[in-house]
Amino acid sequence: MNSILTAKYLSEKHEYAGRKWFYKFRDLPIIFDENKSSKIAGKLSTRYASLTKSWDAEKNSEWLCRNYLSAKMIMSATLTLNALEYSKETNLRVVSPYLAYYSILSLLRGLVYTIPEVEWNAGELAKISHQKAISTAFDYVAKFDFDLAKKLIGQTQELKAFRELISYRSPTSGDENISSNCGVLSLATMLSELAQFNSELLEASVSKNAAESDFVFLGKYRDQLSQVTIEDIQFFDREDSYRLGYLGRKYPLPPNILHVMTEGHVEDFFGAWIAPDDEEGGFNPDDDWQLIFDIP
Repeated sequence: MNSILTAKYLSEKHEYAGRKWFYKFRDLPIIFDENKSSKIAGKLSTRYASLTKSWDAEKNSEWLCRNYLSAKMIMSATLTLNALEYSKETNLRVVSPYLAYYSILSLLRGLVYTIPEVEWNAGELAKISHQKAISTAFDYVAKFDFDLAKKLIGQTQELKAFRELISYRSPTSGDENISSNCGVLSLATMLSELAQFNSELLEASVSKNAAESDFVFLGKYRDQLSQVTIEDIQFFDREDSYRLGYLGRKYPLPPNILHVMTEGHVEDFFGAWIAPDDEEGGFNPDDDWQLIFDIP
């Protein structure tokens, strides 16, 4: 039995919005009306069914990649937010606006990857622009609570403005005009949980509607995520290639985001940022994996 099947076998199910979930949501039951969440889950399941009833190896490979990317966005945001806390403790305030904004941008992207109507476009979705990620993600949040979405998009635009102020104007007064990052952690948790919410609904739809013969992971999709060219410079991530290859061999269908986060993957992701020497007082990426999401 592989690690994903083991995690599913050992998981305790949790009630929310008239359904049972692998993940125990921290904030969704507090933030959103449960009846509204139930209706949205039903409509979203119908939208996923339009995909899963015509499932094939291409869709299977695409959505495995999309959930894998979403999982990495949550881990990346966790790493960045822990770095933000460290920057406050060590007076590295010059980097704080970057860390606050990019943590939220990662999670907005992670949520967008789970929305069925957003096209994958041969992996080009991973390059979605800042503004498109913001508008698409908060259009989705608005289905749960329009007024909250409007407030949060304003908060995100403010974080973006703070980052651009430091980047483009280099103010002599430093961060005097930048307010604290109050609310960033709660926003990050909400976005993480919405992505998980969606991924569980997709997984259930795949299990219900797709044929086992279509649970194939095509190699070209692994290449789309592990090989990237930026400014004519080519990069290859051997760890992503390995992890995607593992999924293709051991569990070649789209698991929900929580179960994408296998123990080995999580350890390698955060471990890549550990200082080569154990310098006292240095940033420790392993400080709090569960800051915004119950990363196993």
